[in-house]
Order: sequence, then C-alpha cells, then structure tokens
Amino acid sequence: MASTNSTKARKRLPLNPLEITSPTMFRCPISLEVMRSPVSLCTGVTYDRSSIQQWLDTGHRTCPATCQPLSSTDLVPNLTLRRLIHLWSGAPPTLEAAPAPENSEIGIISPIDTVVLHLLNESDLARSESAVGYLAALNKEEKERAVCALLENLDRSMQALMKVLKNSTDIECRVRAARLIESILASPISSSDSKVMIIKKIDLFTELVLLIREGNLIAVSAGLDCMQATIESTEKQKLRLEMIKGGAVPVMMTIIRATEAPAEVVGKAIRLLEQAMRCKEGFEEIIEDAKGVVEALVPRMMKVGREGREAAVGILWVMCFKGGNNTARDAVKAAHGLVGRLLVVMQEDCSPVVVKMAGDVLRVCTLERDKEGRLAGNYTKTLHIMPF
Repeated sequence: MASTNSTKARKRLPLNPLEITSPTMFRCPISLEVMRSPVSLCTGVTYDRSSIQQWLDTGHRTCPATCQPLSSTDLVPNLTLRRLIHLWSGAPPTLEAAPAPENSEIGIISPIDTVVLHLLNESDLARSESAVGYLAALNKEEKERAVCALLENLDRSMQALMKVLKNSTDIECRVRAARLIESILASPISSSDSKVMIIKKIDLFTELVLLIREGNLIAVSAGLDCMQATIESTEKQKLRLEMIKGGAVPVMMTIIRATEAPAEVVGKAIRLLEQAMRCKEGFEEIIEDAKGVVEALVPRMMKVGREGREAAVGILWVMCFKGGNNTARDAVKAAHGLVGRLLVVMQEDCSPVVVKMAGDVLRVCTLERDKEGRLAGNYTKTLHIMPF
C-alpha cells in the first residue's frame, strides 16, 4: 500500500518488532544518559547528581534547562523517578538517600500509577512520548493495572494519548499510543456511553485512518485493531457512522485490493468493511463501486480466516438484498468463482446465520433471470464438493 501525502511529517518505521528504548524522562538533560541518582533543583527540573554537581562546581548559578537563576543550590533526591528507573531497568532498588514521609505520595502510589499521572499532567510532547513508551513496554499484568489507572480518568487519558497519536513524528510512538487506546476501549470497565462521547470528541477514526495510510505493516495492523476495538462497543451504530465520516471505507478497500497485503491484515479490513455496510452511509459509499468491491473481495475471501470469510459473505448478502440495488446484485452474480467458494463456506463450521446468508447469495448467483425465478439446472438441494 502506497503512502499518501500528508501535512504531517512522519518518520518511517522498518517492518520489524518495536524496539524498547530508554524513555526521555529517564535521561539527564545534561549528559543525555539514563540517570543513576536523579536529583531536582528548586526549578523542578531533574538531573543526574554527578552532572548537575559538576555544573554547579564550575560556578554556574542557573538551571541548565530553563536558564532561570537559582534561589537555592540544594539538590533534592527524586525518589519516585529513581524507583521508576530501577523498575524499567530491572535492577534491584538501591537504598534511598532519605526515607519518604508517611504522607508522601511515594508511599501510596505505585510506579505505574506515577507514570500514568505523569502522562495525564504532561504538556511536553517528548515527555508524553516517553510515558507512552514506558506503559507500552509493561508486561500483561502490569499493563492491565495501567489501563485501570487510565480508566479512572477516561477523558483525560484519551486526550493525552491522542496528543501523541496526532502530533508525534515517530510512527513507533503513534503505534504505541494506538495500542494503549485499543486496550482502554476493549476494557469492559468503563461505560459505553462515555466511550462514544469521548471518541466523537477526539475524532479518533480520522487519526487511525492517517496511521493506516502510512502503509507500514505495524502501523496498519495497530490502526485496524484499534478501530475494531472501538467498533465493538455497544453503541455500534453511532460508531459506524463516525468511522465512515473518518474516511475508513476507501482505506479498507485499498487494503483489500493490495495483493501484497498479508491475509491477516486483509481479514481485519474485510471485517471493518462489513461493519460499514450495516450503516446507510457506508452502504451507499461501498456500492458506488460495487463491481470493484466484488472483484477485490471474492478472490481473497477464502484466505482470510473464518471471521474474515464470514464478514465477506455478509458484505455480498447486503449487496444482494439491501436497498434493491440491481447494479450491486448483478456485480455479485457476475463474480468469477463465487459459486464454488460459497459452497465451501456452507460446508464449513460457520454460524447458522452465515450458512443461510451464503445459501441466499448462492441462489442469487444460480437463478435463471426469468419471471418464474426457476433454479438453474446446476443447482440442487444437496451439495457436496471437494475444497479447492
């Protein structure tokens, strides 16, 4: 899939697993190395102790990052950040320079909660990217805890992640943000009404379409998965319309037509296209090129897994029976090799609804075009063929 022109400059990500790099918030602003002993100045900026001490020892009395004059040169250990760095690096925690007060935030908030709070309150994009990178690198159990923390303030969490998805110039960061949004939307904890309201407000589908259009396999898969998790909310009809408004239909068709696209990715695109077909606006947009849709869909429907195959049958059924559109029905009738594929589907372990839909489409393909509606001679009620 070729990348389209975009107003945003995007850094290309090679087609390999995501690499975990040290978060920006863990690196000293002076040495740019991961801090071993993070300490904070009175300006609130944190440095590695050795680096800032050397700066002060040379006579400087300003904050290197902000250039603000220092009212005090006291160095206060940043115990929370130190614990986060040890957790990230896997190193055993060292003895703290001073015990935390009993009412300290450190004593009641876990490192994961601290990063979540950092993400929600961070206005700097680079630091937001670092927080997203940290959360994305957690194991399954830790990520579930992080998602629960994000769900406690769903609106702000989605806004913070959307900031990275919209504004980051690094595809890797955008992919990680999309994956975290997917985890949040797939969670059964928050109410569906809240999800729908927030999704509409932040224009999520538009950004996911832009991510998919990058053409990078990792980005495409993340965008499709996040879109699917969004659509699977209980308010499906409202979200389908938002998906169509966001420009998802042309993107799904591009994926299905792309011969180099992996079957797994094509299957995801077919499932989303079938969701779009259930909405009036989506149906009208898709049947504008009914012949092209059918010609792209039929050759791939047997190679995209059970869910993709069932979704393909659903698309063909809607084309035949919704809205009385003869152009769409004629396109299905003329599809090369469709009859054989439908017969295979009917003999598979598909749901009864899909088997019925496949049978309905099969009848459309095999009926003679006469007023009596008699069956063609090659159709019988008992059908047995060998899978091809």
